[in-house]
Amino acid sequence: MPRVVPQVADAMKSGSRSLATAVSPSKHLDLVNKAKKFQVTTKHSEKLLKLNQASIDKGEAHFRVGENKQYFPTARVILLRPNAKHTPYQAKFIVPKGFNRFDLRDYLYHVYGLRAFNITTQLLHAPYTRTGNAVARYRTGQIKKMTIDMLEPFVWPEEPENKDAWNVDFFKELEKYSEQKQAFGSDKLKQGTAFGGILGPYKHKPEPFIPKKLKSQLLNEKNKTRMKADRADEVDLVTKYLGL
Repeated sequence: MPRVVPQVADAMKSGSRSLATAVSPSKHLDLVNKAKKFQVTTKHSEKLLKLNQASIDKGEAHFRVGENKQYFPTARVILLRPNAKHTPYQAKFIVPKGFNRFDLRDYLYHVYGLRAFNITTQLLHAPYTRTGNAVARYRTGQIKKMTIDMLEPFVWPEEPENKDAWNVDFFKELEKYSEQKQAFGSDKLKQGTAFGGILGPYKHKPEPFIPKKLKSQLLNEKNKTRMKADRADEVDLVTKYLGL
């Protein structure tokens, strides 16, 4: 019959943990301290939640208001249409790169009375731009965007189907015409497509064959006739001015 250690037998009878799985006193103390820290953190967050809720119920700011007053800020804050991942309780803004989350929170509350929570920040690359065909493309400064959570939902109105009031089609055609005017090389000879092609360049039409020598003679006669007509106009002006 195998021998049983008395301590193990007593532990099995009492229903307590065996010696093999017993926790050392130091490790048990660490677990207790971690549990206490977790409880303190939880209580602190609950305290902040109650303070914020009380401030909101009173109609006051849900944060500590600064002492320095700023009038007519020059910052440009742009509200964007939400992405597919955003809910009606979220809003997205383009802000200056010097803006931080507290600046946006204070700005929205004091200017528009909007409470902002859970503010996140994004720094995005600007799109490539080109000032001319002979200049390499380049990027401008970074774009800073911030997303906030709101207490009340906001739904953007649907985009109108008829955009004639904003001349959207006209500006598209104008942009197309500008690209065609900046064309170089063989692209200059292509038929224009902006505004239905009425502004040119037009498709090259067939011409009758004219010998090179005859063409030169005709052009010379044309230039001489034009010079004589211009000379006659100048003489008439001088005659009228002098009263001859």
